[in-house]
Amino acid sequence: MGLFLLSLLVLTGLVTPAAAGNAAEGLGCLAVYDLECARAASEGSGDAAALLRAKIKFHDGDFVAAEREMSALAPSHEGDERFEHELAHYRATAAATEGFDTATRGDIQLRYQPGTDQILIEEALSTLDAARSRIGTMLGGAPPGGVRMEIYPTADRFTLASGLPRSAVMTTGVVALSKWTRLLVTSPKALGRGYAWKDTVAHEYIHYVVAWRTRDQAPVWLQEGIARSYESLWRDTEFAPLAPNQQALLARALASDSLVPLERMHPSMAFLDSADEAALAFAQVSTMMQHLHRTAGPDAVSRVLDRVRDGKDALEAVSEVAGMSPDQFMASWRAGLAAMDLVARKLGALPTVLDPTDDYGLDPLLAARADLAGFARLGDLLLEKNRPQAALIEYRKAVPADEPPSPVLSAHMAQAWIATGGHAEARQVLEASVLDYPEFALTRKTLGALLQAVGQLDAALLQYRASADINPFDPEVQAALADLYSVRGEKQLAELHQRNRRILMSGGFDRGAEAEHVR
Repeated sequence: MGLFLLSLLVLTGLVTPAAAGNAAEGLGCLAVYDLECARAASEGSGDAAALLRAKIKFHDGDFVAAEREMSALAPSHEGDERFEHELAHYRATAAATEGFDTATRGDIQLRYQPGTDQILIEEALSTLDAARSRIGTMLGGAPPGGVRMEIYPTADRFTLASGLPRSAVMTTGVVALSKWTRLLVTSPKALGRGYAWKDTVAHEYIHYVVAWRTRDQAPVWLQEGIARSYESLWRDTEFAPLAPNQQALLARALASDSLVPLERMHPSMAFLDSADEAALAFAQVSTMMQHLHRTAGPDAVSRVLDRVRDGKDALEAVSEVAGMSPDQFMASWRAGLAAMDLVARKLGALPTVLDPTDDYGLDPLLAARADLAGFARLGDLLLEKNRPQAALIEYRKAVPADEPPSPVLSAHMAQAWIATGGHAEARQVLEASVLDYPEFALTRKTLGALLQAVGQLDAALLQYRASADINPFDPEVQAALADLYSVRGEKQLAELHQRNRRILMSGGFDRGAEAEHVR
């Protein structure tokens, strides 16, 4: 309810001025992620207070009660499009989370669909705990109280709860959101190939912190720059390098002077024109924040957030902390980009595929090149008939003249090489593909199997671990990790991955293990 509607209710006598003032204060508190302030303002009777209490229940994660209480208020809001839209969203969220279970660690609450997503519980809680303790401190403090997160088993349920159109997920790859004082994350199983979901959990938590620290005044480019550059710091002490395809996009944009303007990133990266444009925008703003960090020190971002909270323009705040004017900072950042050793070769962006029909539907190149995919599929048929040399001939035809082999093709080429006894050639193909497409689980898995077969168990473990971090729903990868950890004498980890495999093979139910997390 906005201030205008509250004023109307006061004028008609439906709400007293005091109640309206309290409700308006409470709505303001909700807008800046201060639930305790909102609760204090929700006392009293009348429509405004009841509406505020329904909103608080929604922010608290009690979606069914929030929808019920909003529905009871609907007769007095007939014709109010904003109210009706919000009520529809409450109903959608209640439907999207129906049947969810809850797992907790301290004051961290995780809600998820029982079944195979159970294997995500331990690492989701650990990631969020680490993000809060490590990154929250770097940003100048974290919101008080607990943290709520939901993992949605399908893209449809995520879009239902997030309010984002499915087209935004497909076009720009937005699979998670921080809003309404909670984190909404899509399960990696929904994307077919998986994704770096743990860094995404940290990314969305950073959005939560930044919104709270700035009283939700940070523009999208600043929020995304901080979240993207800091998202790996829950697990590492250094900023993660840009993905190779982002480097290639950045190199081409610099050469053609076609960087994405900051104002194009509003109101959300989800509404940029393509996955490539979104990837470029993320690359720009994350390198801006890294440049600020190198220029002004590790507390620079925290100082920027203080200034933005106090009303200063975001680019002016960044420049001021860096000791420059806005034009000087942007010129300094661009000079830093020009000095970077960026990947220049053409590389495809991994597509967001929600319902793949086969491996090639997940491929950044062959998903869009039916002509090349035809050669690859013929190679597959030949390999199935135990004709690996002939398969390699067809696979080579699927390599474009101006790009390296795509990741699915590289994995299949490696299998053909192995069948001919060419283990060295297979390893060379796979290692090159991992450099180009580090977030492709199949390549990691295939390289892990090759290294395990030749007795390089430590190197194999690293590749299998990387594969599971992207797509934990592969039972073969879970079995390999269980075996490798068992050989190393790491019994607890071996049992964890054996349990994960058992859950996946059984269709997703290991209620005894699940109960360990539900409090």
